[in-house]
Amino acid sequence: MDYILFVLVFLLAVLVIFFIIIFHRMNKLSKSLKKQMEAANAANRAKGEFLANMSHEIRTPINAILGMDEMIIRECNDEQIVEYATNIKQAGKSLLAQVNSILDYSKLEDGKMEIIPVEYDLAMTINSFVTGASARAKAKGLQFNIDIDNNLPMTLLGDDVRLSQIVMNLITNGIKYTEKGEVTFFMKEVGRQDNSVEIEIGVKDTGIGIRPEDMENLYISFRRIDEERNRNIEGTGLGIPIVQKLLKLMGSQLDVYSIYEEGSTFSFVIKQGIINSEPVGDYKKRIKKNYRRRNKFTFPSMPSAEILVVDDYEMNLVVAKNLMKVYDFIPDVVESGVDAVTMAAEKEYDIIFMDHMMPGMDGIETLEKLKEMGALGDKTAVVALTANAIAGAKEYYISKGFSDYLTKPIDAEALEDMLLKYVPNDKIVKKSISDVKHNKRLGVNDDERQALIKIFVSSIDESAKKLDEFLEAADIKNYTIKVHGLKSTARMIGEMSISRKAEALEKAGNDGDWDYIKAYHGELIKEYLSIRDSYEGNSKAEKTLSPSDLKDALYSIIEMANVCDYTSTEMVLNTLNEYDMPADINAQIKNLRELLEKLDYEGVSKAANDMLEAK
Repeated sequence: MDYILFVLVFLLAVLVIFFIIIFHRMNKLSKSLKKQMEAANAANRAKGEFLANMSHEIRTPINAILGMDEMIIRECNDEQIVEYATNIKQAGKSLLAQVNSILDYSKLEDGKMEIIPVEYDLAMTINSFVTGASARAKAKGLQFNIDIDNNLPMTLLGDDVRLSQIVMNLITNGIKYTEKGEVTFFMKEVGRQDNSVEIEIGVKDTGIGIRPEDMENLYISFRRIDEERNRNIEGTGLGIPIVQKLLKLMGSQLDVYSIYEEGSTFSFVIKQGIINSEPVGDYKKRIKKNYRRRNKFTFPSMPSAEILVVDDYEMNLVVAKNLMKVYDFIPDVVESGVDAVTMAAEKEYDIIFMDHMMPGMDGIETLEKLKEMGALGDKTAVVALTANAIAGAKEYYISKGFSDYLTKPIDAEALEDMLLKYVPNDKIVKKSISDVKHNKRLGVNDDERQALIKIFVSSIDESAKKLDEFLEAADIKNYTIKVHGLKSTARMIGEMSISRKAEALEKAGNDGDWDYIKAYHGELIKEYLSIRDSYEGNSKAEKTLSPSDLKDALYSIIEMANVCDYTSTEMVLNTLNEYDMPADINAQIKNLRELLEKLDYEGVSKAANDMLEAK
């Protein structure tokens, strides 16, 4: 009996020790998992902040490009120039769509992607696909074919932005993985109901094809198929995964047919609403017809609208004023939250467009101040005007008390929708564009870019002084905001060296790295002040062209050519006139000018890249 009792006690003790060990290990594991979860959450937050910053930084310089281009489209009477400008606009929008692919992948992963149906012109949408793809295919010596069903409806209802993103991913991949032969883009009707149409859209190529065993890898993020063979092909590996996820959201799926070494066909069927069932016909002729009809288009006139735009950079205010003048009013503009409070206290506005990142009081703080003072009218809408286009941004700004949200670069149609939404109906009338009265106070000349340069140069002394003051006062918040703005505006006019130095100082400011700021602040200011003389014509002619000067110029040319910005590319080339160059370099620069004159942006970018690689 004693023996049995002893055994039971012994077993009980073993069990207790066992459970203690298990509990200890589980507790240790739990703590480890908790740390890992905290680290994962921190990494996710960092990713979100990075994506928000990237969105803001890349979209900001495009604001001026697309804004000025919109003015050309609206004000120029030369049909050929309008066609060029429209292609620039479409290429700019295509650029934004490509830039946003990495952001969109994050939205899709988080389940925050929105499909927003709007009316869109099918011919213009097709042209946006073809404009970018044709030049890309031509550069590789490929034939680019277009096979469009002429009976498709002229005006459709759907998310044209997401549709464009899907199609451009497929076309880009087709060209990227085809070394010789042809790429064909096709659209054909496969079914129709009373108010909708089913369209098969696809891309067929004579490229390398896909091996059966690689089909599974096609849909894996950040992985490219046949990687050893395709190691020299650029890309993130996100194209097809994004296409697949977007199609799923739109009630469709991607079909792939491929024979290795022979080619592939990527296609999908999508249902779109019908707004105007008139057949689109020849899309090229339809677009030409649209150009000829542009003077018959009616813009809403709002001569009594009271609008305030708040942004701490004058160049952004110039863009906003030029976009709004076609509606027969000139908005009030101010460069700070403090001035916005003063203006709102004196006048009741229909809409206040408020930038977020500003020195002193930022946009959110300014809105809080306006509400605290009771300076907003009962029907005054305050719209966040920002380049932060990350998923959830709209909800964030609305949660902070804003009425709505408008991204930069400002889309002319989105701006008009915002004006129609918040300007009272009794202040809106319709009129022909030919009746637009351009207010002479704007002083807009034929070269908007030169106007922006004058603004940039005239603000150099004041901006440099402000940066010095913020550094001396150890005001890292406002120093970072100011140098952030300098980075963006310098990039707008092609001063890439200044922009890069400002970007490095902004990063240091965000990291709280005063040592770096103190070490390199003087270098930025010295170069910033020195460029004033070159723009005012006081620099010495025939300077020797150093390798670093040429390198900076070539990088700027590539960046501007890649976004189809003729004026800025030309401006950078013109700055090289100041230098005494060797004959071979001079001949290469002359070749860049000739390519630019032909509007061969792909050629300009490639030739500049070749010059860099030869160094």
